[in-house]
Amino acid sequence: MQCTVSVRRWRKFRIKKAHVVVQVKHNQLKLREAVQSQFQAVFDAGKEKVVVEHKETGHERKEERYVFQLKAKLPEELTEKWPTIRSIIAVERHRTINGKGTVDTSYYVSSMSPKHKLLGHYIRQLWRIENGQYYVLDVVLNEDASRIATGYAVENMALFRRFIMNILKQSECGSPSQHNKLKRASWNDDYRAQLFFG
Repeated sequence: MQCTVSVRRWRKFRIKKAHVVVQVKHNQLKLREAVQSQFQAVFDAGKEKVVVEHKETGHERKEERYVFQLKAKLPEELTEKWPTIRSIIAVERHRTINGKGTVDTSYYVSSMSPKHKLLGHYIRQLWRIENGQYYVLDVVLNEDASRIATGYAVENMALFRRFIMNILKQSECGSPSQHNKLKRASWNDDYRAQLFFG
């Protein structure tokens, strides 16, 4: 499973007949808009049906997640580009932290049937990945904002970011926060040397 997938990579999954659940982020704008508008039409008509409901409470935080699944009905242009998308998924998160509430909706596409019972489970697995490695890559190392797109530069920078992430994770000097370690290393040559050489 991947958190963001290019068309080229999606085709490889199709050739290998692998099933995929992928979050639709802002880098696939047309796909995201199509998925969002299909769900909006269902929500506006009042025909939404919660497939999975999950509630958590703890540490002055309350979170409720609702998963909705539909059969994909994408425009022809997107169907040609993404031929194996069979279902679309919306996950609505209601969070209350210290009395302040927020609502956030994430969208996913899948090569599995919209009636597949484990889609909610697969999305939770994606969250586990997102909260671990990909969250650090995106928030701390700003990977999603990268504009690099030529030759092998994308793969090289991805490898470099993971190398830096592992150094930050394994280092026991200073703050436990990887963000703070990175910031301090950018300001202080001695600290940076300590991170790299122990």
